Amino acid sequence: MNELMMDRTRLAVRTKEIAAARDAVARTHLTYGLQVGAVDDAPFVFEETVSGTELLSLESTRCTGIVRGEVESGDAVIVTWLKSGCGAVDGKALLRGRPVLYREGRQSFRWAGFQKDVMRIDRETVEQVAAERGGWNPAPLEFKPHHVPEGAPLAAWWLVVRAIAPEILGSTGPVSLERERELVRFAAAGLLTAVPHWPVGQGREAPARTRLTKAEAFLLDHIAERITVDDVAQAAGMSVRGLQGAFQRIHGVSPLFYLKGIRLLLAREQLESGEAESVAAVARSVGLTHLGRFAASYKAEFGQLPGDALRAAAEG
Repeated sequence: MNELMMDRTRLAVRTKEIAAARDAVARTHLTYGLQVGAVDDAPFVFEETVSGTELLSLESTRCTGIVRGEVESGDAVIVTWLKSGCGAVDGKALLRGRPVLYREGRQSFRWAGFQKDVMRIDRETVEQVAAERGGWNPAPLEFKPHHVPEGAPLAAWWLVVRAIAPEILGSTGPVSLERERELVRFAAAGLLTAVPHWPVGQGREAPARTRLTKAEAFLLDHIAERITVDDVAQAAGMSVRGLQGAFQRIHGVSPLFYLKGIRLLLAREQLESGEAESVAAVARSVGLTHLGRFAASYKAEFGQLPGDALRAAAEG
């Protein structure tokens, strides 16, 4: 039997024409009252690349001008994060490097002299994964308004972005539908870990958590401690085998690999903040107490030693 396939595409636009930039934004977003313009007499440059499928895509946009209007998310759950410049959604100024979720319905946006990324995740898949994690029937979701994740939940989001982005950006053409659905589930799980949510109409008191979400919460709450897979399984009321299978299905990795990835991302955030006292202090704070193994893992993940990251941050 032939494997089912779908097309992964890439669309790139680079222009100095405001009208062409407006057309590009209108193609990639459902907008109302869209306005695109230059800032004073500064040269206008717009660049946008969108890669992915109808189920999951990544978009990167850079513009020297101003883009504003109203946007609606439609059939996708849309997450955006500002990399440079200024941005606001629903009248709330965005912090650089922090993902923000577009809510359903129209909302205002304004970007100025900016670079930003966007991930679109199939809404139906997000609802299915939320139901599996939350222990309820698949249903439309509400997300905590204007929530900005931080700490371990933020690291969980970046962990999934780092895991799936190379595959989305790496190739175009026919891709396995089964694999694409798997990637969408991974993206959904990262989002749902980072942003509080609940079924529409049930208020913010979510139903009792499933054993999987108890396991996730235990990991995120014990980042700095030495824990084993048996500890996680016991806290969640699961067998080790059941825990391993659930994490592989939802996150694509084992529980301890997931924990290690989050720890390394938290370490990088501290090292690059310019406020870290030492590599050893950072390693201890995220539960990675063997400095040699920490340095090797950090370099393998980020391409530099933690000491080099610390020095670069101190030098500004």
